[in-house]
Amino acid sequence: MKKIIAYILLTVLLISTVDVPVTAYDATEDDSIAMGSHTIDSKLPVLGSEQLITNARSVLLYEIGTDTLMYSWNADEKLPPASLAKILTALIAIERGDLTSEVIVREDVLNTVSKNAVKSDLIVGEVLTLEELLYLMLVDSGNDAAAVLADHVAGSQEAFVGLMNEYAQSLGCTNSNFTDVHGIDDDNQYSTARDLGRILTAAVKNEVFADIFGTVYHTVPANNLSPKRSLISENYLISGDFVKIYFDGRVKGSRTGVMQDRTRSIASVAKANDLQLVCIILGSASVYEAGGVKVRSYGGYTETSDLLDLAFDGYQPRQLFYDGQVLKQELVENGDSFVSLGTKTSIATVLPAGITVDDLAVQYIHYEPQIRAPIQKGQLLSLVKYSYAGKCVAQMDLYAMNSVKAVDSGISTEQNDNKSSGWVIGVTVLVILILGIVLGFFGPKLYKHYFKKRRRSVRRGN
Repeated sequence: MKKIIAYILLTVLLISTVDVPVTAYDATEDDSIAMGSHTIDSKLPVLGSEQLITNARSVLLYEIGTDTLMYSWNADEKLPPASLAKILTALIAIERGDLTSEVIVREDVLNTVSKNAVKSDLIVGEVLTLEELLYLMLVDSGNDAAAVLADHVAGSQEAFVGLMNEYAQSLGCTNSNFTDVHGIDDDNQYSTARDLGRILTAAVKNEVFADIFGTVYHTVPANNLSPKRSLISENYLISGDFVKIYFDGRVKGSRTGVMQDRTRSIASVAKANDLQLVCIILGSASVYEAGGVKVRSYGGYTETSDLLDLAFDGYQPRQLFYDGQVLKQELVENGDSFVSLGTKTSIATVLPAGITVDDLAVQYIHYEPQIRAPIQKGQLLSLVKYSYAGKCVAQMDLYAMNSVKAVDSGISTEQNDNKSSGWVIGVTVLVILILGIVLGFFGPKLYKHYFKKRRRSVRRGN
């Protein structure tokens, strides 16, 4: 028995010297995207992903200021972009071209545009500025203007298309391919509501684009061959000159496109109640009265207004984190003081009206099981998650806002960790071994005693 006990103690001693590795928290997946509404790629939009809009093939609603996905349905289906491709064409032309540069309209460029395409009736040899061509393309929807400005900026339309695909990829558009500069249907030309949302979000951050995108009236001055051109936007959301019921003062810019099946797509930007929304509606059909002649509602316009109403009427932006904000103080193992956990950036989100930060569920997670000294100011230590109604609305890394020195104990923190972990394991093994010995020693005796007692009871007739 003494030998067994000695063996047990030796085993415990050996185990206590083993270096037990610590598993760090795995934060490779951002729950505010995978299980929340943060960024345009989020999996759980604020308004959900059920089909709220039935008269459309694909829908996306995104809030720019807080980087929050408000709503998406079938947002990754590849569909023809139609004239929405002109949004990317305009952005690249603005960023790469000189708006005051003069452009001479060439016959070979005009001949590349389909005869049935919408045109601004440019004249061979007339001279316009790049800025005037942009107005003709976005306000007048001139496909000839798109071809001429693209050729001017990149040297050819083919080269410009290459720039479009490069730019789209740089924005994270993984489901888009452009084959021309104006969006005329092509089997190899496609995009998605999500990708077009990325493109429009980038575009409206450019002040020149945003100004032209929201223009209702514009006059292109007379030039060497053409009298002045008076342009009026035919987009019903921003112009009340045609169908007044669709005019929406919240919409600050909008672009329509019509596919070969006559369904309409609309990309819009709207502002109200401290929200700036990008709304993409693809493949929405017009609804006709009985008889199929009189239009009851034009595809895309009603759907856009309905989505904007849902967002503006029921939701507000909420600031969750501020740069340099201290959120929590934590006890530091082997440290001479507490450490303050704080942020290095700001994050906001969109929540239902009336809901505040105090209504959110908060979860703090350390990257290591224990926070140990020494700690340097600015060291990454933890993260915090804010959730509402089961959705992670924001996730933020937390850093040490102050340094913490280690208390001098004569033993390094690593040695303390190994020793503590070793003794915990050792004690556990010791308990198991002792239980095993006890059962091995007393078990047979108890077994025999039980069955002897049982046999006596049977003989007595019990």
